[in-house]
Amino acid sequence: MENTSPSEIIRRPIAKEVNYDPEYLRLENERLWTRVWQFACREEELKKPGDFVTYDIGEDSFIVTRALSGELKAYYNVCQHRGRRLTEGCGHTASFRCPFHGWQWNLAGKNTHVSDAVDWGDSLPRETIALKAVNVDIWGGFVFINPDPDCEPLMDFLAPAAKILAPFQIETMRYGWRKQIVIGCNWKVGLGAFNEGYHVRITHSQTLRWSDNCSAAQAMGRHGMFGYPEMQDIFGTGSKRLGFTTDDTRQAIADFYVYIKKALGAGISESLCNASQRLPTEVPAGTSPMDTLIELARMAREEDEARGIPWPNISREEYAAAGIDWHIFPNMILLQSQTNCQGYRIRPNGGNPDSCIIEVFHLERYPEGDEPCPKNIRNDDAEDEEFWGAVMLQDFRQLVQTQRGTKSRGFEGAKLNPRQEVAVANFYDCYHKYIDQP
Repeated sequence: MENTSPSEIIRRPIAKEVNYDPEYLRLENERLWTRVWQFACREEELKKPGDFVTYDIGEDSFIVTRALSGELKAYYNVCQHRGRRLTEGCGHTASFRCPFHGWQWNLAGKNTHVSDAVDWGDSLPRETIALKAVNVDIWGGFVFINPDPDCEPLMDFLAPAAKILAPFQIETMRYGWRKQIVIGCNWKVGLGAFNEGYHVRITHSQTLRWSDNCSAAQAMGRHGMFGYPEMQDIFGTGSKRLGFTTDDTRQAIADFYVYIKKALGAGISESLCNASQRLPTEVPAGTSPMDTLIELARMAREEDEARGIPWPNISREEYAAAGIDWHIFPNMILLQSQTNCQGYRIRPNGGNPDSCIIEVFHLERYPEGDEPCPKNIRNDDAEDEEFWGAVMLQDFRQLVQTQRGTKSRGFEGAKLNPRQEVAVANFYDCYHKYIDQP
């Protein structure tokens, strides 16, 4: 996909109708989801032959499974007889059987049974009723599918994100928790909230006591990212440009991990939480903020290595190049670090342009054999702080009100920040390259 210059991207108007007009939903089903690589599940969900996950997107549904050969397979989730869907959710099976009339397929997609097949005589060759396969591939432990038979390879689609994020070895992480909510906004509005750091200063103002928030975003091919390349305030010292300071970085960092564990439960690891609580007593008073952070990492790394969890070696240059937040086109967000990764997948909710499904997950490194296997728990209560934490609720409130406001006659369209919202602008630019092409 040909890149558009950032300066041109940010100047282009974003039609507000794209976030609520049903016609765009129709075009997405026809021209977007049928042509792109998209995150369907994690490889850890398909450990054994016969494990399967149902992935729904737009008007279509897919089965992702591991065949007896060990190879990953993906099929349209539809019976070749009358069109009934074969699976829902996830599970384990030896074959896919239609509950309507009992037709069956093996894990390789070959039809193995037609009820009363004799009625067709020779007019129903088994090879013509195999499950319809789609492309499937893996990166970072994520299983991607693409329904387009002529699509480019996954690694080409992911460039340059895959190479820049490779040092973080996300494929060695496992789910710590998974949550989802159906919420009253278009999926693109939902995506946009997690694709920029510009909102943090206001929406999450409580975090300014620990760090600055003046982000800078970049377009990276069809993907986007943001980070803090010119951060003046070291984490734990507060945002000085906004008047926040701290006298003791050791205690500030300890307080942060206590807070974020309760308010978000992501962007952290068990070892970092434990190490942070040791800082006030084990690191001498007067230690510089940077040296305090170095001690935090050393303590956490030693604890993890003692538990059999090696950290990847990531250079300072690799950290700087990766930033902190990536948008993987079209609908995936990753916030990666050396020990964990917070992620989002935002999908349309059926045929309602004013509703979407937001999935939030936490990945972490665990000792082999001690990995949790959390279920994807749905909770549509956008005010349930005990379940979601304060940080997510702050985001949810913005999404619902933005969806309502974007329809106003008094709103002409988004006017994006030319420094901090470039990734958002890049998304819409790439989105239209699919939507506008028959």
